[in-house]
Amino acid sequence: MARLLDRDPGALLLAERTGGAEQGGGPPLLVGSVIAGFDGWRCHLYRLAVHPEHRRQGVAGALLAAAEQRFAALGGRRGDAMVLDRNGPAHRAWRAAGYAPEPQWTRWVKPLTG
Repeated sequence: MARLLDRDPGALLLAERTGGAEQGGGPPLLVGSVIAGFDGWRCHLYRLAVHPEHRRQGVAGALLAAAEQRFAALGGRRGDAMVLDRNGPAHRAWRAAGYAPEPQWTRWVKPLTG
């Protein structure tokens, strides 16, 4: 995270909720996050996460909307996300947000050593 924040602090988007009466009106609670990376051409979404107690309350949608606004302001034209094939709940969430898989693509990787 430190390297991300050094390189592009605007890429880390956080969702917070203010502490309610049950929390004694305490500090904000971190309830979700997403990394919205832009390399000048591609708009990549990484690690969308919402705390289980705060799911189905619009947190993911708000994070994605903020990411999409960031991308548009930077000149991006299309957001993409890598979603594990076996993560059915994530598929439903991404589809609900207007994203769809592109079956013609396969991810190719090579571990870097050094």
